[in-house]
Amino acid sequence: MKLHHGGSLMGTKFGNMHVITSDKQAVLTALKEVNAERSESTGGSTKGLTGFEAILAEAERLRNVYYIVELKPGWISILNDSFEWGTVELIGEYLSEFINEPVLTVSYFDDDVAEINLYRNGSLLTGHIWSNGTYELDEKEADTSFLSQHLGHHYLSKLNEILHMDDCEEAITALEELLKVPLWIHSEWLQGMEKEEEEWVQHYERHDFN
Repeated sequence: MKLHHGGSLMGTKFGNMHVITSDKQAVLTALKEVNAERSESTGGSTKGLTGFEAILAEAERLRNVYYIVELKPGWISILNDSFEWGTVELIGEYLSEFINEPVLTVSYFDDDVAEINLYRNGSLLTGHIWSNGTYELDEKEADTSFLSQHLGHHYLSKLNEILHMDDCEEAITALEELLKVPLWIHSEWLQGMEKEEEEWVQHYERHDFN
């Protein structure tokens, strides 16, 4: 299964989320609860709206659409148009309040920043930031004991190697190859994947909670 399709281009941005479980129904139930909370103060129909209001309403509607797949047994991956650096982390933390399973978030911004976070029961267990120094960010170095406990003890040595990489793209690519789950992916890319990737892309299920 080919996951990372070649080199990145400047301007690449994505975010995705992964629940370490095979219970898809539990994930869907938790997502519905999270989505209900997110949409509580917005919602409504887009009918009759025009111009910028219509654009905003459509963006809000798409925020309630999720793409879910279990390409690796025990790992349910989740995509959403609103997932990006700074937002997928908040949603991942919130989702972990509604499901008693570890939630991993991955985000990437312009080849300048990459970040992973591991949540459980509404709390951050550990997280890591790779940065080229463009932005002034607080240092965030993951605890490999926490990571290996939930991602796999046999990954400990390789995880430590990945955490010490300097290049954001290389780090996320290496982590994707290690875990064998799609990390270099955003929901908006699903329709434009190359033919050789369609075999695994087509397994994503679309769930509309509008």
